[in-house]
Amino acid sequence: MVYLEYYIEKVVHMTILKLIKFLIFFTPIFFSAGFSSETDQLFALNKYIEDSTGPINEIINQNLIRAVEKANRKSYSCYKLTKNFAKEVGSGKNSLRDMPIRKNNSIDQIPRQSSNRETFYEDSIYYGLKRWDIGIGDNRFLSPTLEVNGVRLGADKISHITFIGLNYYKTFSFFLRRYKKKYSKDKALRKALEKAINFGVFQESTFTGKSRFVSGLFSFADMEANYQGLRLFYNICGSENPYVRKANGQWHIKNKVDITSYITPELDETYYPNYFRKSFWKKVKRNMLNYCNESSFKALAARKKYYSTFKKKSFSYYFLKEKIRKGKLNDPSRFTLENVCSKI
Repeated sequence: MVYLEYYIEKVVHMTILKLIKFLIFFTPIFFSAGFSSETDQLFALNKYIEDSTGPINEIINQNLIRAVEKANRKSYSCYKLTKNFAKEVGSGKNSLRDMPIRKNNSIDQIPRQSSNRETFYEDSIYYGLKRWDIGIGDNRFLSPTLEVNGVRLGADKISHITFIGLNYYKTFSFFLRRYKKKYSKDKALRKALEKAINFGVFQESTFTGKSRFVSGLFSFADMEANYQGLRLFYNICGSENPYVRKANGQWHIKNKVDITSYITPELDETYYPNYFRKSFWKKVKRNMLNYCNESSFKALAARKKYYSTFKKKSFSYYFLKEKIRKGKLNDPSRFTLENVCSKI
């Protein structure tokens, strides 16, 4: 009888854990899938873009100030403070979601706000692809290109850092609490990171990426952005050198956030390419042929030379690289412009 009660309690506990994990992890996915964006960075290849580090940092730190003030009023824990900050910077009134960035005149981008953006889709490498439309046209899923710390990236990558990155952080935090009870600190951190990235692989393979109804591609740059979002949120008050510390019962900002700490060359899709579904790639490849010229090659070479000054790759990059080596993920290397043009 005692054993039966123990067994029933264990089954109930496992069911509750599964329900919690479903609610934590999958609810934001269904919401974000309908607003998934892609970026055509080849479109911006030879165009000047002013660096947007300053205005992005300003938005992040304004939201952090408000989050800390609210945390002190409501006696929030570190986790609740971070979630509140993430909610504001990812989807609040002054957020860094893709659509607000597109409308922000202080953030330079290609195509620019003053240009005719209705032609962006027709001129992009995605021309000819049709996806589920929520009523505002094909142009809705094309995100402009920005420049931050010399790295070219889509506005959608900033959105992945500040919005989808929260999913990574929740996953990471959930498993870190559990693993701390069984493993050393370093091992617990690593295993929790692996869980978060594997969750991202599932997400990018289904709801927000490779599905033919969403993007038709697996974006390794999106995966990098998600991981950098996890790092950002963990560093708010959970890491050994956080931006916010608690003293005498109150949270205090010790250092301002600098977005450049979370910007890597792997956010640039001309450098870290997507893997495309066969049916989608047929059309994208045809459009990419328009960039098979000396001007494009020179621009890419100059960008790669600059990117070579970034000496350190992320944990996520190496983790995904190992999955590719083991055949658990498709290799995206053949989808670069150089490989496309070499087949002409």
